[in-house]
Amino acid sequence: MALSEKEQRMLAEIEQALAAEDPRFAQRAAKAGSHSGFSFNIRCVALLLLGLVTLIGGIALAQHSLWFVALSILGFLIMFAGGMLGFRGTQPSPKVGSAPQRGKSRPGRARVPNGNLGDRMENNFRERFER
Repeated sequence: MALSEKEQRMLAEIEQALAAEDPRFAQRAAKAGSHSGFSFNIRCVALLLLGLVTLIGGIALAQHSLWFVALSILGFLIMFAGGMLGFRGTQPSPKVGSAPQRGKSRPGRARVPNGNLGDRMENNFRERFER
């Protein structure tokens, strides 16, 4: 459904206000929308499906021998790895020989540039309320 001219103007104003308020976020959002993580998604789905098939196969064969329970556990671990790969997110790897980029840091506060998802979310939350 197409937006009316008024709605398009309002959306453009909201985008400009957001870019003025938090330029780093606007830059990251533009980068995230422009790159494709298609192979990343296929890898996650493939691991999840392989783990699911292994888990179900181990459960089905467990009635013949208890050793197939280990196959079920292996299937669960494969599924878990696929899920963690999906939640980890993609981060561009730094180029060899380039200096690490430094963001605006406030005194007395350590930054976690390559931390896990929870650390990054906590830092973003704190940054918004420290202003």
